[in-house]
Amino acid sequence: MPHTPRERGLCAKCKGSRRLCGRPKCPILFRVEAMKQVAINLENKEEMFGSTPPSTLVGEWNYPQIYVGGLIPPEIGDNAAFFDSPRLWLVKGVTLDEIIRLRSSMVNSRTQVHVRDAAFPRNKVLERIQEMVISSRPIDVEVHFEKRPRFRFTFDGIITPVGVTAHTRDLILAQNPSVPRVVDRIVCDYDLKASQAILKLYSHGIDVYHIQRLLSTGLLGIKKQRRIVPTRWSITAVDKIIGDFLLKEVKCMPLINEILLFHHEYLGNHYEILLIPRPYSFEMIEIWMPRSVWVSGKNPSVFVNWELHDGRAQEMDGGYYAVRLPVLEYLRRIKRQACVIAVREIRPEYYAPVGNWQIRENVRAALSRNPEVFDDVREAIARMSSRLKTSLHLWLPKSYLLKLLEKQTILDSFLR
Repeated sequence: MPHTPRERGLCAKCKGSRRLCGRPKCPILFRVEAMKQVAINLENKEEMFGSTPPSTLVGEWNYPQIYVGGLIPPEIGDNAAFFDSPRLWLVKGVTLDEIIRLRSSMVNSRTQVHVRDAAFPRNKVLERIQEMVISSRPIDVEVHFEKRPRFRFTFDGIITPVGVTAHTRDLILAQNPSVPRVVDRIVCDYDLKASQAILKLYSHGIDVYHIQRLLSTGLLGIKKQRRIVPTRWSITAVDKIIGDFLLKEVKCMPLINEILLFHHEYLGNHYEILLIPRPYSFEMIEIWMPRSVWVSGKNPSVFVNWELHDGRAQEMDGGYYAVRLPVLEYLRRIKRQACVIAVREIRPEYYAPVGNWQIRENVRAALSRNPEVFDDVREAIARMSSRLKTSLHLWLPKSYLLKLLEKQTILDSFLR
């Protein structure tokens, strides 16, 4: 969505009809349309019945007094899982329009708590939400609203969007949660640090999205130290903690013996993942094309984040960790290490942000394919460039790792 004063001025002039921002669809109007039916269904209602995937949203506004919500779609039964299924969305090729419609129709049944309430909940809604998120399958819930549901925009670059908000008086689980045994054991282990709990859950095959929910709702860690964690923070924390753990193993593995190139595209995000037979280092190059979300100028915006084998790093953020995690998973799976150049090109089709999950799943999808194999890095870069819409001369000179690896020879051969 537009975020600069100039862009907001365009929205006021456009009113969704003239497309002055240059985007193919108005994200504001599309979201309003998606929420319209929900508004009609909930009009003057004081309660609702539905099945949560399960899904939650923990805000960060007014920290440490924050809002914790259970997300309830207008669906009952196992089909509710589809409202929060990033991997399934990618497999089925669900469109950006459809994802926004699905997420906008979910009701955020929230209550306000203090972050320290995690260890000893004084709020029955929080306690029920904690019972809800340990489940691995959808749960039927009955929600009683304190106030009539209202509608607000919460598009975010990290968090999956949510539509309707309702202050909740009571939330009742209509069935028992389906809890994996390892989840039950670790949630009840009050002497285990949160970071150790995350790694144990991951090593037992618990999905990272499930782990994120557990951390966010304050169910991991030493009992007296447990805290409610805003969703945005928990997503990045889980990616980083697991990634750092995998990295220690990967750095002890032998080098790959070929130059490998992977690619994938979904939701207007194109990814190129280049693996070079050198000691581990990692670089993420983000190319935000004109008229993609957040960018209103005529030229692409290019951002570079990196880390070296010795631990030196620059500007590592949530998006960086979301790319790094699946790459490290792949390297550990093949028992090799490599120098990694990851390029993400964000195209105009990505007109509204839907969260970091699309980064993680796009890269996983790329690495699940058979790679292209090259004898020379320059050949691999040329192949990457053939699939990118942004000129090589605009992003290649910004690569820090290629400058270190080849002492400008790769760059010079392209830019003469």
